[in-house]
Amino acid sequence: MIQPRDLTQSADTSLPFALDYATMRHRFLAAARAAGAALSEHIHPLHGPDGTTIATDVALIGQADAAKLMVLISGTHGVEGAYGSACQTAWLAQKANWALPDDTAVLMVHLINPWGTAWSRRVNEDNVDLNRNFIDWTTRPPVNPGYAELHSALVVPALEGPERIAADDALAEQTRAKGQTKISSIIEAGQYDFPDGLFYGGDAPVWSNRVLAAILAQFGQRAAQVIVFDLHTGAGPYGYPALLSVSPVDHPGLAWGAQIFGPAMGQVITGQTSTTTTGIAATATGYVSNFVREAMPQARVLPLVMECGTLSSAEMQRRVVEDNWLHLFGKLGSDRAQRIKSELVQGFIPQDESWQQICLATSLRHFDNALSALKKVEALPGTAAAPKSPLSIAPKGTAAVEVVDLHKSFGPLEVLQGVNLIAYPGEVVSMIGSSGSGKSTMLRCINLLEQPNSGRIVIDGEVVRMKTAVKGAATIADQRQIEHIRARVGMVFQSFNLWPHMTVLENIIESPIHVLKEPRADAVEHAHALLKKVGLSDKHAHYPGQLSGGQQQRAAIARTLAMRPKVMLFDEPTSALDPELVGEVLRVIRQLAEEGNTMILVTHEMQFAREVSHKVMFLHRGRVEEEGTPADLFGQPRSERLRQFLARTF
Repeated sequence: MIQPRDLTQSADTSLPFALDYATMRHRFLAAARAAGAALSEHIHPLHGPDGTTIATDVALIGQADAAKLMVLISGTHGVEGAYGSACQTAWLAQKANWALPDDTAVLMVHLINPWGTAWSRRVNEDNVDLNRNFIDWTTRPPVNPGYAELHSALVVPALEGPERIAADDALAEQTRAKGQTKISSIIEAGQYDFPDGLFYGGDAPVWSNRVLAAILAQFGQRAAQVIVFDLHTGAGPYGYPALLSVSPVDHPGLAWGAQIFGPAMGQVITGQTSTTTTGIAATATGYVSNFVREAMPQARVLPLVMECGTLSSAEMQRRVVEDNWLHLFGKLGSDRAQRIKSELVQGFIPQDESWQQICLATSLRHFDNALSALKKVEALPGTAAAPKSPLSIAPKGTAAVEVVDLHKSFGPLEVLQGVNLIAYPGEVVSMIGSSGSGKSTMLRCINLLEQPNSGRIVIDGEVVRMKTAVKGAATIADQRQIEHIRARVGMVFQSFNLWPHMTVLENIIESPIHVLKEPRADAVEHAHALLKKVGLSDKHAHYPGQLSGGQQQRAAIARTLAMRPKVMLFDEPTSALDPELVGEVLRVIRQLAEEGNTMILVTHEMQFAREVSHKVMFLHRGRVEEEGTPADLFGQPRSERLRQFLARTF
């Protein structure tokens, strides 16, 4: 047998996430007792690798019959439990004084798949993916014919040699033909015909399913307003904690979620033909998120998923395939087993302090926001104030940026053909479209880095004055006005543009000192605060060449913020980054959006645009082909060109 120490011996014990089941459970129970929680346990019929008892533990803070209930579930996919357990434990400890109103309670379900956590597996003791097991078992399980075609290439007795090579070639051919996104959606959709296969949903409700149903029956049947977090890792950009609500149908909880979190909450409507760029499977059935909503039909339920991204879909697929092989055909005590297990654990729980701290801090912030909103809502469903759409959340008033009938040509090429845009204070406007559609040129015109041929630009109520030059072309009328406006419009470029001969701190303070005439001491103090905001406090004395691309871009964002801009322009800020660095930049931008900064964002990260934007504009050949709320553009596109674009990018 594999001993727990074998799986975690290389792990850094100073990191916040414990990797072995015994430590997770000990820390959680200690924090729950210190918080005064009422504890109960559901003992699993099997044992951990070292023969120890394993269990799902339940901690309740508040009254068991509370009308308002917040639920945190960890370990649905066992190996991911290290993240969820750490979040539950830290939140218990952070709230030293749990002074909840009598009508509000917090329920924590610790490691709902304890066998998977203890054995470092994504699945349960029956090779069942718990997030595919919560289906209606009174009807026939869904059929996944696409998976049947791939099964023989995914489950092969040999890990190397001719048989494996042939299987890998067959899978590679399918991937070339259909694309990695399509292959992943087929595999991850779940299947109910191959018990030895990947993403197997089972043939009946498994132990964890029955236990969760019993817990919700005990504590949730009198609740009227419920918020549930299911805590996951492994999907999406590295280090980017996405907040999602996953459901096969629209329901009242979604509007409530938009009211609480605004565009920070992404929505995934699942179905056989559904698509998403979140990294999770939109085609899957049997999600815990849907089950918890259906288990409490008397309540308005907001089911939420925290999904902390790690590696690419293809790489995670490889590691899951090898782990499946190990438990079917391999020797658990071998050196190869140690490598496979180590790679699986690292794939879901990176031993990266920055990744762990960011995922933890973001999750705790969302918990705090959710609990605050839950306390304020009326106890009875339907009595709360009508939720506003994300677009209406941003305050109105004088437009922060207004562009009217903007034209721009480069020689005979007309790049912008009468484009209009308006962004109010606090709004996030995203521009999407193919390369060459005019998005970046639009941003550069707003900041007057490019001079438009005609049109009107207004920044914070001030009209940019233009004059007619030679041959009728428009040109800047007052250079001093442009300098004044540029001081209020910050721009973050693709290529960072940090001065290489200056330290990070010197890069940030340069413009505030020389343009805004800030005292050096004030500029330095502000710079350190901004570096803390973007997670670079310890890099202030480094030079740009000593930083990763993601760190350089975060430093560039801090430099832009140092000028205290009225509006921020982002020109594809992640396009020059390696995939594993994208998440750390998106996190900073999302935080800025949540803080109410006015931003115009050109991006190819479709899901991110959907999550953070109040309004989205689709540009095509220099014109605004379509614009509207993220829900309208991504969910119900009117334009055939937009539908084609989304089909290529989602």
